[in-house]
Amino acid sequence: MATSKQDLSTGQTLLLSLFFLVPGLLILGKWSALPTSGFLSHSLSLAQIPVHMADRVQYVLLLPMGAVLVVFFRLTLGIRLLGPFRSLLIAVAFQITGILSGLVFLVVVVAIIVALRRLLKTLRLAYFARVSIILGAISSIMILALLLCEWLGVESLGSVAYFPIVVICLTAEGFARTLTKEGLFSAMWRGGMTALVAVLVTLLSSIKPVERLVVNYPELLLAQVGGIIVIAKCLDLRLLERLNPPVKKRRRTRNTKSTSPTKGNASLLSPGEATNEANNQEAG
Repeated sequence: MATSKQDLSTGQTLLLSLFFLVPGLLILGKWSALPTSGFLSHSLSLAQIPVHMADRVQYVLLLPMGAVLVVFFRLTLGIRLLGPFRSLLIAVAFQITGILSGLVFLVVVVAIIVALRRLLKTLRLAYFARVSIILGAISSIMILALLLCEWLGVESLGSVAYFPIVVICLTAEGFARTLTKEGLFSAMWRGGMTALVAVLVTLLSSIKPVERLVVNYPELLLAQVGGIIVIAKCLDLRLLERLNPPVKKRRRTRNTKSTSPTKGNASLLSPGEATNEANNQEAG
């Protein structure tokens, strides 16, 4: 278990304080009873942005909040994920496709890509060729989903066409790498926890008061950065680390040539040297 608290120097403490003090002062300055309210509310607010930009701005503002949740899961709880960014990227995709349909589509596509990846390895293709084939396979699956949407009249299948291909590739690559290095159980655990965090981030971002808060007070981005520093420096507890499945370590074999004398030149040594050399080889 990692240490739960790490001492900060005076300069680091001052810098960390500014991450919370500056947003606090700006929010206080927007209070209607103060003369700075009109200027700060107009200059430091995104409430008046055009409608066609609103969704995009919300994604940008909510990503740091999702990063806080990812860091909390990984450091404070100790839950292993498929890297720090995949949960956030999947959450953005879920906001486009919906959680249920996006999650089912992601699981199916990742399973197909992992199986295809193993098949491509047997062909010994170059890396760029394998990635290009995987991209083509993902595009084909999306086209198939659109066709099924037309044939069956299921609108949720059509929404998966907006699932970012890069997110699927990164998730499938991370899952396949973990599967190779750590085994199936660890890959499924980390993949499931990554999807869980993505769902939580998506649900958090769908709360209307939270949306209005980050839009009206974008200075809270600084406080979120400060929160990440606090978690990393003071709350690195790994409370649920024991829930992570044991890592399946692969055995590595080394084909090294021995530098010790062989039987062929053993006769060049004296009987005492030969005996010492044999004892050294047995001890090694």
